[in-house]
Amino acid sequence: MTQTRTADAAPPSRTPPPPRWARRAGHVAWIAPVVGFIPLHVPWILGIPLFAHADPFDEWYHGRGPGVGDHPVDGFLGLPAGAFYLGLLCVLAGLGGVLALGLISDWGLTFPRWVPLLRGRRVPPWVPLTPTVLGSALMIGYSVTLPWQFAADLAQSSADDIFTPTGVLIGLPLLLAWAVALPVAGWSYYRRTRVRP
Repeated sequence: MTQTRTADAAPPSRTPPPPRWARRAGHVAWIAPVVGFIPLHVPWILGIPLFAHADPFDEWYHGRGPGVGDHPVDGFLGLPAGAFYLGLLCVLAGLGGVLALGLISDWGLTFPRWVPLLRGRRVPPWVPLTPTVLGSALMIGYSVTLPWQFAADLAQSSADDIFTPTGVLIGLPLLLAWAVALPVAGWSYYRRTRVRP
């Protein structure tokens, strides 16, 4: 009887692996923030004006801007406002890198052993897809405006700008690569995990 049930049972549905193009997109979508974005921002978190004009960077870093004058701003959690903001961006970028890697990995389909209470259970597709859609929309929306902003900055480049054109030229391709690769990897994940009739 047991053998008959086993033989009659439908085989468990298996999510197909991501295609090669999706794997490439997933790797770009985690490498861009983790290997590109975060290391570029670490000197700025530490207050080092790498690829930036020192005086405007220092004012921005300490939370001073037009209309504030020379009064220092306390910042957050004992950190200067700029360091806190950049640190938060780096944490989000790191989480975005982990998310992108999950879109092309088995642990993005089944919770790994180290996740208490959920280990071995199937990951609901909306869990990775929701931040993928929101993050992609934000990055694409921001990226669309960058070429015009960059052209305007080059035309009116001055020492009052915080970042130099070199910093923008390094950061812009990373952001654009990430803004394209993440939704591509997310689209593949959606197609692989959607319920089929």
